[in-house]
Amino acid sequence: MKFRTKIYIIATISIVGLLMVRQFIPYYSPAHRLEGLNIQVHSDDTTRIAYIGDSWAYGHRNMRCIIDSLLSNATGKTIEVRTAGISGLTSKNIYYGIFRNDSMKRVIEWGPDFCFVVAGINDSDRKMGVNYYKENMRLIIELLLEHHITPVILEIPSYNIKYSFERRNRLVKLKYLVSMFLTCSKMDCIDEYRKAYNELIEEKRWYDSVITIRTTDWNPNGYKDKRNLYDEGQMHLNGKGYLVLDSCIANEIVKKSCISMK
Repeated sequence: MKFRTKIYIIATISIVGLLMVRQFIPYYSPAHRLEGLNIQVHSDDTTRIAYIGDSWAYGHRNMRCIIDSLLSNATGKTIEVRTAGISGLTSKNIYYGIFRNDSMKRVIEWGPDFCFVVAGINDSDRKMGVNYYKENMRLIIELLLEHHITPVILEIPSYNIKYSFERRNRLVKLKYLVSMFLTCSKMDCIDEYRKAYNELIEEKRWYDSVITIRTTDWNPNGYKDKRNLYDEGQMHLNGKGYLVLDSCIANEIVKKSCISMK
């Protein structure tokens, strides 16, 4: 092969590679800060709890009475819970959804006292990168705090991330493998995302202002839990799983908030 031909091939590959990277940069970039919410202010004694996020929030839509009843029984106060979740959302999509998705926007503008956020499962599954997750979580938490809403954040739960990859079609598998390369992610990267979240809390000194629901608090054995908290896909909770999680959320809100026991 002639030298000029080699140079041409190398240059072509380099240009194609640069174009691909340029195309992927917006995809892996975190959200930009948005403004424009109209949050209601309430003066009654009702405690309002929002439950937003990805498919884990979506699956909770018909079970929100669990937290309602648990907190009502524990505090003797009126509790209202509203849920807005969309399957497949990454943390970036969830932040933008607060402004652009009608159901999620209504739940936040309703003016909750607490907002439970489940985000990052799809980030880790798709290998979006720890910086992507960390920055989007910063935006979500800052937004809630600025509007005097206490964030209740679910640490990325355990799920069968390897099985999730194996059941994808070839094209999706290829996309995930490319993401692993571009974001320097491992196949099982959940712990990396949890570490990034912990770093964010430490950097911002949010120890007292943010309630974190740790996986070890409600489900230390993950999808292998003998209580059978997950569905057959080993990525989502079943009804029993939501009961266990919601019980933990209610306990943490009572323990770490100003809601007094009756």
